[in-house]
Amino acid sequence: MENTAESQLVMGESPAHGKGVYALELIGKGRAVIECRGILRHKDEVVEGMRALQVGPETYLAEDPENPRMDDFINHSCSPNVGFIEGNLVLYALRDIEKEEELFWDYSTSINEKGWAIDCGCGSANCRGKIQSYCDLTPAQQASIRGYILAYLR
Repeated sequence: MENTAESQLVMGESPAHGKGVYALELIGKGRAVIECRGILRHKDEVVEGMRALQVGPETYLAEDPENPRMDDFINHSCSPNVGFIEGNLVLYALRDIEKEEELFWDYSTSINEKGWAIDCGCGSANCRGKIQSYCDLTPAQQASIRGYILAYLR
């Protein structure tokens, strides 16, 4: 996708988890930030430790191990600053993102595997305590993120 802010991003060490992605300059609210890319895989091909996001009921977009991209290293927060506003694979700024601020998206806006959950330590004021599947969120939690979930969940 053209016209994203991807050229204004850099990878670096993250206090949240390993590596992260940071803004090199202010990115305004509503701006297309980065398009998620990778290799489409059936859910049975996704293995522990693989960086992947669910994009359909049985389909995942997995990291290309030969060509990892910055979008593979954007960490989770229950109070994200980027999200799937249009429902496609482009992450948009949910608010102004300051220079040197780390990017975060809410992993529950893509995953929909009943019973899937991991502990969350994002530390945000709205932290749910665990990252879980969209279908396992309460109706109030679903409503709070509905504006930036992937299209197959809408």
